[in-house]
Amino acid sequence: MAGTDPASGATRQDPNGTAAEMPPSARAGLRGERRVVTALFCDVVNSTALAEQLDPEDWAEIMNGVFQRLSAPVLRYEGTVARLLGDALLAFFGMAVAHEDDPNRAVLAALGMMQAAAALRAEMHRLHGIDLQVRIGINTGPVVVADVGSPEAMERTALGDAVNVAARMEQTAAPGTIQLSGDTQRFVAALFDLEPLGAIELKGKAEKVAAFRVLGPKAHPDHLRGLGPLAAPLVGRDHELGLLHAALERLREGRGGIVGLIGEAGLGKSRLLSEAKSRWESFAAGRWEAMTAIPYDAMRPFALFQNYARNSLGIELDDTAEVIHDKVVTYIRRSGGDDEAVALCSVAFERIIAAKELHEGKSFPPEVVKQDIYDNILPGMMRTSERVATVVVADDLQWADQASVDLMLHVLQLVEEVPLLVIFAMRPERQAPAWVVKQRAETDLPHRYTEIVLKPLETEDADALVSELLSIADLPVELRRLILRKADGNPYFVEEIVRTLVDQGVVTRSADGMHWAASARVEDIAIPDNLQALLMARIDRLDRDTRATLQMAAVIGRSFYYRILQAISDSAMALDKQLGSLERFELLRECGRRPELEYMFRHELTRDAAYHTILNRRRRELHQRVGEAIEAIFADRIEEHAHRLAQHFDLAGVPEKALKYYELAGDFAASVHAPTESASHYGHALDAARRLGAAEAVTRLEAKHAAQSAPAAA
Repeated sequence: MAGTDPASGATRQDPNGTAAEMPPSARAGLRGERRVVTALFCDVVNSTALAEQLDPEDWAEIMNGVFQRLSAPVLRYEGTVARLLGDALLAFFGMAVAHEDDPNRAVLAALGMMQAAAALRAEMHRLHGIDLQVRIGINTGPVVVADVGSPEAMERTALGDAVNVAARMEQTAAPGTIQLSGDTQRFVAALFDLEPLGAIELKGKAEKVAAFRVLGPKAHPDHLRGLGPLAAPLVGRDHELGLLHAALERLREGRGGIVGLIGEAGLGKSRLLSEAKSRWESFAAGRWEAMTAIPYDAMRPFALFQNYARNSLGIELDDTAEVIHDKVVTYIRRSGGDDEAVALCSVAFERIIAAKELHEGKSFPPEVVKQDIYDNILPGMMRTSERVATVVVADDLQWADQASVDLMLHVLQLVEEVPLLVIFAMRPERQAPAWVVKQRAETDLPHRYTEIVLKPLETEDADALVSELLSIADLPVELRRLILRKADGNPYFVEEIVRTLVDQGVVTRSADGMHWAASARVEDIAIPDNLQALLMARIDRLDRDTRATLQMAAVIGRSFYYRILQAISDSAMALDKQLGSLERFELLRECGRRPELEYMFRHELTRDAAYHTILNRRRRELHQRVGEAIEAIFADRIEEHAHRLAQHFDLAGVPEKALKYYELAGDFAASVHAPTESASHYGHALDAARRLGAAEAVTRLEAKHAAQSAPAAA
């Protein structure tokens, strides 16, 4: 059974674990890691019947063209084309590098593939008289990413049931459609219109699996975060919201300004922007223009402004040039623009839109778009802002492309001349091109600039957030503490952990639908898949050796001594440099030097994310190495470290040593009159003794456990 390592938060596994399902020869050579990926299968429908109508060489040429066109959208959204299988393509999102939005990227890639397939279908019908259609299946779930095969034929791929379900989704999809599982639907439902297909039977699966058909992107996406109608009000951000409101008041008085909203993912930047927008709209005082940078557009010049133009004007991909022109003119006039503004900006807007996607054979290079923006859009923006106070918001600016960043720097200058408030929200990523926006604002325009740096919530505020999300009068203290410890003051983490508890049935909705009740006791909370992806996106930016060091540190625990990590490290000579990198990436921090140099993971969930990438067999090996290192380094203080030794050897699958140290830890706790801890240690020792069949130890430990349990109960 799984349990919890109280010191490190590690999950205690059956020593035989998942790896026991493989033959020993296969386990010995497997090198890889556990990851959450989104798998995409695409195949040509009725390919056998189509191929027999053509010469093999012609069919080979056709399939080569098919693969070229269908691979392009996968690469566009930074997926990995893992395999081409005769008439099928297998791609993974999150296999090589994790992104926090991999399921969304997979669906966007699938929609792009369907567009390419539609053009191919018309072409094949015209050239060869065949009806060539594709179908796509998508699923998200845990896999093992590893190099498999022999030294002569090695392939890096993802293995696991999640891949099999993606294949079954594809096989049961109707021609010309995209079908995804419920495990993907829960990640993408906010952004895409989906048609429920009910629960379907899949070959090889004991239970039916929920399936959905992708209809297309939503015209008005839902909020990506929150718990729906029972989402909590804003908690612990009165000061920050007050600064935003003050900037809006100054704008109402005609004074332009800049606000920089800076904080890690999940600390509430977007929520604060939403609250500020509501406040501004209540004034009915002017315009609110918002744009959001997208990570997979970071290399596309002016992508931030191109996406803004399309979204704000309601431009569809299949709109004609005439429709686009009408929408642009309507937008400019609705925004307060006169005939001169229409003349200045309409052509420029249309070129920006066409620069993003080839539209009716028209495409404009970045230098043409740049000239239009600087010569027409900016003067037009100034003319409009002179008459109507305007708020321009740039969210997730850390993902903005360099050309958009350069343009933002010019927009900043306008606040000196017109009633314009520029609000940019970004993560504290100093290496991102957008970081210069913050630097320029605070150095060149300090009299106009307000910086709001979001920190994790204080414990009492985080506790209040839990109470708002779960109106449980008798929420068990241990469960509340576990939520707060895991979330580390991050509001988004709190929400997602609570969501996980709801999904797991640990807390259930009351009959009136407005309250919750705790229905089970938990010792640990599995990290939600979306938080795993968010945290892995940061971890994957590390080089291979530094990443391996982070994983080894995760095995030791939330906090760890330098000497222990040094003893188990595979690259001890470079350890100081690697720890420096991990501190700069804000994954670790030094937390003490006496009596030992000690480091700590900044977030417990970061430690969990790194730990859960390690293969079970490798985890057991590392836990054993940690235990042996503690034995050697602290040989003269072994009782003090007995509980850690017991946990590591238990997780390593070494029950003899686990028994020894659990009993020693119990004896030590009993000697300092800590009956609860002592009873717990003796209980674990009993489990180990029973696994070993050590009858004498069982009898001895039962007596010790009973003696300590009685005062604990009293």
